[in-house]
Amino acid sequence: MKKLMTLMLGLSFLVGTVAVSYAQDAPKTEKKKGKKKGKKKEGETQKKGL
Repeated sequence: MKKLMTLMLGLSFLVGTVAVSYAQDAPKTEKKKGKKKGKKKEGETQKKGL
């Protein structure tokens, strides 16, 4: 009887910890970003103006 109660207690702790660990996981959301444009140099803007 004592072994059965110990087994039940252990299983209840195991189920409780597994449930909490899955509940804390946040869903991963990855945002797709477009291509980043490079900054123009000062010389390039002056050349286009000529």
